[in-house]
Amino acid sequence: MTRPPSPSRKLLAAIALLPLALSVQAAGYRFGTQSAAAEGTANANAAEAADASTLFANPAGITRLSPGWNFSGVLDYLDAKARFTDAGSTIALPGSGLAPRAISTAGDTVDFTKPAVVPHAYLSYKASDTLAYGLGVFVPWGTKLNYRPDWGGRYNLQQVELQSLSINPNIAFKPSPELSLAAGLNLQYMDGKLRRAVPYASVYAAGLLNAAHQAAAGGAPGLALQLQQQAAQVFGDPSYDGSIAIKGKDWGLGFNLALLWEPMAGTRLGAAYRSGVSHKLKGSADWTQPGNLPANVLAAITASPYNGVSALDHNDSGASLAVHTPESLSLHGFHQLTPTIAVMADVTWTRDSRLKQLRIDFDNSTADSITAEHWKDSAKVSIGAQWRVLPALLLRTGYSQDRSPVPSATRSPALPDAHRTWYALGANWALTDSASVDFSFGHVKLKDASMQATDDGDGVTPCNCAFSTARGNYTTKATIIGAQFNYKF
Repeated sequence: MTRPPSPSRKLLAAIALLPLALSVQAAGYRFGTQSAAAEGTANANAAEAADASTLFANPAGITRLSPGWNFSGVLDYLDAKARFTDAGSTIALPGSGLAPRAISTAGDTVDFTKPAVVPHAYLSYKASDTLAYGLGVFVPWGTKLNYRPDWGGRYNLQQVELQSLSINPNIAFKPSPELSLAAGLNLQYMDGKLRRAVPYASVYAAGLLNAAHQAAAGGAPGLALQLQQQAAQVFGDPSYDGSIAIKGKDWGLGFNLALLWEPMAGTRLGAAYRSGVSHKLKGSADWTQPGNLPANVLAAITASPYNGVSALDHNDSGASLAVHTPESLSLHGFHQLTPTIAVMADVTWTRDSRLKQLRIDFDNSTADSITAEHWKDSAKVSIGAQWRVLPALLLRTGYSQDRSPVPSATRSPALPDAHRTWYALGANWALTDSASVDFSFGHVKLKDASMQATDDGDGVTPCNCAFSTARGNYTTKATIIGAQFNYKF
């Protein structure tokens, strides 16, 4: 039997994806639902600029609103149905001679999402025909996933929750009657929590195999065999599972630019750019070991400083993760075909390829936790139309194709993303000359996606790795219902 690697390689680290997680509304981890008026066209209406929620899609549009104050308040109800079907998840102990062990039952299914309600608000003030101000408060990223504690990917992820908030003041002006320009700052907050299981049975088995190697070298083959058999029994035993819980938060600053050009009455072309935002999420890492571990194994787990052989330093400490959210560029158009019918479109490119790895740094001496991502740039194409049926009633519809940035080779339980299709319906009803309401209904279907996610630190050593492989298939769809109240005063 070959000598097993040091126990540190058998440890599951704490974390994979603290601030970045799946949102079923937009590819990657963009939230994608910030305006019910926009959701009724599958987000194709950025150049429409009909209410204060244009502050998100194209803030240059606030120069088109009524003089004085304009307010839009949005409430989105998101009901995602996401299911994982296990195809035989395993855990390995490289170099030990032990065969990978099953940690799940093939065919087992796990549902891991629940409905959520998310608010957004926008306020603008048109000071003159050429100058306007605006403030948007919205959720740019967000998710909450709860896998069953004993599911096959528990060493990759059990729970993840992300909350975020952007405070986005803008100023817009018109250098000419046809052209509006805007610029703004984006003050962004992120708060994340994550929990995953830790397979301390791997550490226990590695210690037994090391002891067996020493016994064999010392001329005690019987003892060596006994220790090897004990290691084979211990390895993969979930009763030795521990856990790690991580939380962190941070504020970051970015900016946005936009323009809206009306070359002729009823036709508008626009562009909007949002910069990335750099975050360093700082918080704590809370390790929990099972009470049934032998004292010498527990001593190795909690010994410090980390040396890769006899000290692992799995002690509670601070933790941090550097993240740079991707920048995006949107090009969009709006054309009034007839007095009652208009068509619109939007193309958005997002520089998701910035994300190569997620590296979590612990304040104690244990090795970093590294998760491979290697994302690609993504693009979304939306088309929409609207029909004014009555003076007070406007009907909308839209269709969108959103390409996922997540390669199938690095799809993970926290981001089981895939290409998606969005079908949308919407309506605007004018209550009075000053007040109106928008309603939207959207159905989002993700392409069925396979996953084979191995926690191996992306090949970097030393690493906090479980060497577990979550293997299976995802099916995901979502219903999005939006309501929006608009008021001019």
